[in-house]
Amino acid sequence: RTTLANRGITGFPYSNFPGTQNVRQSLRDYPQYNSNGIFNAPVGVTSFDSFQLNVTQRFSHGVSFNMNYNFSKAMDITASTDPYNRRNGRDLGAFDLPHQLRFTVQYQVPDLKTSGMAFVSNPIASQVLSGWGLGAYLAYQSGAIIGRPASTSTTPISNFLGYGPGGAQLNLDANGDYMNPWSVNWVDYAGTRHTDPIDINCHCYDPTKTVLFNPAAWANIPNGQFGAQQGSFRFYRAQRQPEENINFSRNFRLAKEGRVTLNVRVEFNNIMNRTRLPTPSSAAFATAPTVTPTGANAGLYSSGFGTMSVLSGTSGQRTGTFVGRITF
Repeated sequence: RTTLANRGITGFPYSNFPGTQNVRQSLRDYPQYNSNGIFNAPVGVTSFDSFQLNVTQRFSHGVSFNMNYNFSKAMDITASTDPYNRRNGRDLGAFDLPHQLRFTVQYQVPDLKTSGMAFVSNPIASQVLSGWGLGAYLAYQSGAIIGRPASTSTTPISNFLGYGPGGAQLNLDANGDYMNPWSVNWVDYAGTRHTDPIDINCHCYDPTKTVLFNPAAWANIPNGQFGAQQGSFRFYRAQRQPEENINFSRNFRLAKEGRVTLNVRVEFNNIMNRTRLPTPSSAAFATAPTVTPTGANAGLYSSGFGTMSVLSGTSGQRTGTFVGRITF
């Protein structure tokens, strides 16, 4: 502020405008707000379109089944690299999942004493076999969207305007199509080197030693310009994370006519104990992978574009819970 005043520039947005602020801040439409803007302003737009299929069947003898499938697309505008062209911020929603498939199965062994089958309706057999239950919940869906890597232009337009320019740009191939962002130089578990794009869901590579992205497919935004590409790519997704949960239960009658019952149940989450890997790093594409130099993890990637933080980011291991409930 003092420097500007010495040069004859004394027009400040308001009388107590902080002298520590720069000229760019004084030129904002609302100079009293920083780059975060006005909090909670109702300027967002969201849309969700889907095809939904739901199938429910309740069979005899205590069996019920439900299956539902959802094919959808979620879009929103919550921010934009150019506040004067908010439509540029229209993008896939963070929770856009094109495919979601879920199964639920529940079975309860009925009271066999009244089943009419001689070999299980006697008091001892019916007491031992009746009241058992089995439930399962299975969910399979698309992986989470991976964002664009950062653009690291030497003189981005944000230096002058305070906003923009957007994320790195995906290069075009000789046919004018987007280049494949997945790695084309990787080694499988058998030691075979591949030059075809890696399938992140193939379970055929070591995630601690594999770079999943192709840095050559990306380019920085030219200095002083906005990125021509602003949205996310629907095909650029992290690994799928199946969810498979099962429970076993048993009902015990503690009083006549079922007035008091005890339910004992054991629940297993991720019953198959599938490895749930973290999303690969989508930092600046020029960030080279970092290899752990020594120790038990020597030779394994710890950070860098296209690497997974497996050593610290793996989660969702199989768990079991015992539950007891008395109803009266």
